Amino acid sequence: MPKTLLDYAHADYVCSCGKRHSTNLRSLLIAPDAGRQLADLLRTPAFGQIRSVLLVADENTWHAAGEHVAARLGEAGVRFCKVVFPGTPALVPDERSAFAVLNALDDEVGLLVAIGTGTLNDLTRFVSSRAGRPYAIVATAPSMDGYASTVAALTVANMKQTVAGQGAQAILADPAVLSACPQAMSAAGLGDILGKYSAVCDWRLGRMVEGEYYCDEIARLILDTTAGCHAQAGNSSPEAASELFSALIMTGIAMSYAGNSRPASGSEHHLSHFWEMAFLRQNRPAVLHGSKVGLATIVTCALYHRLLDLQPDFAAARSQVRPFDREAWTSRMSKVFGDGAEAIIELGLGSGAHEPERILAHIGRLEAGWPELQRLIRTSVPAPEAVRAALVKAGGATSPAELGIGMDMVEDSLRYAGEMRDRYTVLRLYADLGLTDEAIRVVGGLFSPGY
Repeated sequence: MPKTLLDYAHADYVCSCGKRHSTNLRSLLIAPDAGRQLADLLRTPAFGQIRSVLLVADENTWHAAGEHVAARLGEAGVRFCKVVFPGTPALVPDERSAFAVLNALDDEVGLLVAIGTGTLNDLTRFVSSRAGRPYAIVATAPSMDGYASTVAALTVANMKQTVAGQGAQAILADPAVLSACPQAMSAAGLGDILGKYSAVCDWRLGRMVEGEYYCDEIARLILDTTAGCHAQAGNSSPEAASELFSALIMTGIAMSYAGNSRPASGSEHHLSHFWEMAFLRQNRPAVLHGSKVGLATIVTCALYHRLLDLQPDFAAARSQVRPFDREAWTSRMSKVFGDGAEAIIELGLGSGAHEPERILAHIGRLEAGWPELQRLIRTSVPAPEAVRAALVKAGGATSPAELGIGMDMVEDSLRYAGEMRDRYTVLRLYADLGLTDEAIRVVGGLFSPGY
């Protein structure tokens, strides 16, 4: 098994799970002067002597690192062109912004470089994949876990979707730049990391209920990485920023190993995506992804811990299963998701998630595996109070009101966020057992005055 972060990035081996684990990440450098690092990399045989690059940034990240990168490339005689989006309002990774990047490409560009974090990274990953050209990242904040991912989170027709992309060939970061980012961004990075607690438990739940692919080596790697960052919550030194950034890279590597986002994205991300889509429909400014995920993790950990004191009436759950009313369900999805409903409806009808036979099979497996599920929760999911305390230390949001999320939106997300992906999570568990109202009660108490 690999030992260092770079070893994991360069690994290519067959795991005990039976799957070959590898990434296409060639270079990973966390050191001063990212601009010079990039210029030097472009001279190496691994990058084929690339002489022209496209820099993708926004006004904030251009000021934080882009100007320096451009100056270093100029000194090295490397031609570059650039796309710099406005710093406000927050950039949305949609069709319009993707076209802006694609339109800036010319035949001479051999490498795309994302200068920034989540949205800029997703856009560059997506466009580089479709254009058949490699890309690299100059990171400006330890704010999200998608740096080493191979998929891109985009908003298509007002629907949050995860689409295929490609991994970055190089990830570069200057610790001083990382630690100088706004506190909200580093807190968001911690929130994204803490979300792995419920993501991994959801993954294990998916193995139990749906028999899906699962790798215990990846899961243990993610949980160990998460625990290390949890212990460092509130530390703002360059060293701590580098450690958080390394953890975010590690989770991206884990997604590459698994071939999907399952090790790092579960019910906490589904709640976050639901809130993001609601904000889009209401024309409200976006909230940092990791801030929403951190808040959602308080919710999902509370839902899991409620199961420790719960002995469901499985017979009653079976008796409540009814034939699927496609017309009523389709009408409800249209009302809840608006312009984004078409993809939700297509997914729900295609997956058969609401067919009685499938739900009954879920209930049977939950009944058989209940003691094991409770053991997994006890050993791997922290109490919601522990997650909240870590976010408080980091300066992150710990209540819906801090992010402008009303409790009615929280309630809707508990009812409907599980529709957004065909993945079994704790949200689906509560729905299958007829306990969604109990989930709403638990979360309502979680954010009541005095919590």
